[in-house]
Amino acid sequence: MWQAFPLLLRVQLLWFVLLFLIISSCQQENCDTSLSFYHWKTQYAPDSLEQAYLQTLSSERLYLRLFDVDWDPTRQEPTPKAEARINAQLSRTIVPTIYITNRTLLQVSTIQRKTLVQQILEKVASYISLDSIPELQIDCDWTGRSQAAYFKLLNDLKAQLPTSTALSATLRLHQYRWPEKTGVPPVDRVMLMFYNMGDLDDWTEPNSILNLDKAQAYLQHTNEYPLPLDIALPLFRWGVLYRQGQMIKLINKLSREELEAVGAVATDEQRLHFRIPESTYLQGYYLYTGDEIRLEEVSPQDLREAAKLLRPLPCSQRRYLAFYHLDSDLLPIFPPDSLRRVQQELDQETEYE
Repeated sequence: MWQAFPLLLRVQLLWFVLLFLIISSCQQENCDTSLSFYHWKTQYAPDSLEQAYLQTLSSERLYLRLFDVDWDPTRQEPTPKAEARINAQLSRTIVPTIYITNRTLLQVSTIQRKTLVQQILEKVASYISLDSIPELQIDCDWTGRSQAAYFKLLNDLKAQLPTSTALSATLRLHQYRWPEKTGVPPVDRVMLMFYNMGDLDDWTEPNSILNLDKAQAYLQHTNEYPLPLDIALPLFRWGVLYRQGQMIKLINKLSREELEAVGAVATDEQRLHFRIPESTYLQGYYLYTGDEIRLEEVSPQDLREAAKLLRPLPCSQRRYLAFYHLDSDLLPIFPPDSLRRVQQELDQETEYE
């Protein structure tokens, strides 16, 4: 039957098929991305606005921070801190999230590490059955010195979790960019924390929460990360307080209105840099005359630009786009439709070379 076609037509058909295959191979497949949130407050009791966001965005998964693990210098052992209080029904799929400080890993002994694994699992189980969770996430910004202890802790955790429960770990940009140096954590998947990427200590830093110019340099490489990759984007703001040129404190959720209410004077047209003309109190902190504050915030447009930058990241299965974090004080800045557009921006097909 093929021979019945004229030679010229056969050649044209072959070229068409070849061109189609080339174009198809140069496109990233659509990725199935689900929206989710982190909950990082010490009390879990979603108000009506937070519940509305979860409902409107069909967010079935919630990364719920249950407690931190920090090093107690007096007792010389790891200790749970900032334990969450659950004052509402856990009606969604919960991913318990545990934050572990780097100094804990630097101090913990082998025996203490094994005990810590048991304590973490027992404490998580006191909140929610391990058999009922799809995933347990550990959040830690490990370093070269703490890598060995951290990876051993992850291995021990994974070995004792139910087989139906995945283990995940958070990943910072430098760890994503140089896995051969920082190591690949022994987990089932990772969450790329796509924020806090600028230099807090530098007064001239435009926005340490989301500096896309700096972030782009970490994404300019061709090696695919060897684990499934979820993505976290920021929904928060803060003020960075400087005294005599030194960064000394972060003031969470700080707004322009609060700064102006205490007499702070904007020193730039964008009203992002402020000077304190007279000593005063702000959110319970005592500010001195001459203190400077850089206001850092993220807009819906910033999030869409971040999604465009992240679009080429490989995605071969369902992934989660988690917004950090669920807080009714901040949500009005990000209407649900704007967050849905971030998801759509991330999932658009894109061509690459």
